[in-house]
Amino acid sequence: MNKKRVITLVAMVALIVTLGATTAMGYVSANKYKMNLEYNYKRAMGDLSGCVSNIEIALNKASYANTMTQQNGLAAKLMRESSMAKSALAVLPITDHSLDNVTKFVTQVGDFSMTLSNKISAGQKISDEEYKTMSELEQYAKTLQSGLQNVKTNIESNQLSDEFKKTAEDFTNFPSLIYDGPFSDHINQLKPKLTEGRPQIAQGNAQNIAAEFLGVTQDKLQHTQDTAGGLPTYNFTANNGSIRICVTKAGGFISSMENSRDVTAENLSYEDASKKSASFLQGRGISDMKQTYYVINDGICTINYAYYKNDVIYYPDLIKVSVALDNGEILLFNSTGYIMNHHDRTIQAKITADQAQASVSKKLTVQKRGLALIPTPGLSEVLTYEFLCSGQNNERVLVYINATTGMEEQILILQTSDNGILTK
Repeated sequence: MNKKRVITLVAMVALIVTLGATTAMGYVSANKYKMNLEYNYKRAMGDLSGCVSNIEIALNKASYANTMTQQNGLAAKLMRESSMAKSALAVLPITDHSLDNVTKFVTQVGDFSMTLSNKISAGQKISDEEYKTMSELEQYAKTLQSGLQNVKTNIESNQLSDEFKKTAEDFTNFPSLIYDGPFSDHINQLKPKLTEGRPQIAQGNAQNIAAEFLGVTQDKLQHTQDTAGGLPTYNFTANNGSIRICVTKAGGFISSMENSRDVTAENLSYEDASKKSASFLQGRGISDMKQTYYVINDGICTINYAYYKNDVIYYPDLIKVSVALDNGEILLFNSTGYIMNHHDRTIQAKITADQAQASVSKKLTVQKRGLALIPTPGLSEVLTYEFLCSGQNNERVLVYINATTGMEEQILILQTSDNGILTK
């Protein structure tokens, strides 16, 4: 055997050994990865089971708690356990909708608990209806916990999904909970206040209203599929479909208009956009609106307006206007918040601004104050005093004090940049 063949043979053997080692290492790595996944799934299942068990116990205790301290403590525990349960659910490898009702249950427990905590802190008592809701939640927690005990955690993800489907079946008839929270089912059942009692208009009339709003003749619009649901609208398109506009069937209000064209430059400033949007609203007979916040993204300035009357700002009655910064064209108008919430209200504060200001932290310096109606997480409303303050590190802080109870309702930090004014 000559030297060249020996070298070739050695190289081939080395290659085979290397490939074999690589394959073995890959197999070991894959095995290790699979084991890590299974461990993570097991841990998530254990965490979820523990959280649901704690939720069941806390709900049971809450039925008997009779002092503010104990009730608030249990509400805080329920919020904490709900949050951890949601984190555990997010880890599980289930991509279908079999966990939707379970997730809904966990979310509502946390939100219902937050609502109770706010109510207790305001010195109010838990109602009989809320105690009944606690009892219902406790029973579903018990059902869920029983189902989780039957789920085998040492199985692969497709089997895990099948096992969870069996558990989720027990939540098919999960009840609708009515309470003041952002995940309450009644939010989707709300009816628009502005259109209440208004007569239905014909499609042709709606098309004329839309055309006038856009400043075109009605023959430039094409009628498309209407929208049903809580806010029924006639829908139209223009300019080869790039513009879409919706008119409420009751009352004939423009609920939205959107122009989807691209914006290629930023020639205008926020101040220019502000003037353009104000002129647009005025030209369409929309008055008594006050600019609140704005944001600039991709050459578009979106400005929020809230209804403002007799020195009171009504934040639920919201209109959004987007302005293209290349030429000042209005690209978006959305008045859904205004249509859903605007109605005649009787506003009366029970405490003075000075009394309300006493509830503002001494670490804040009040610069401006006034009455503001704000939405609660459950989309009801509360009258507050709005205090614009400066903080210790020059933060701009908004504090909302209940105009009846003097309790803090909300604290927001204003963030100002070249791209707008937002809150967190």
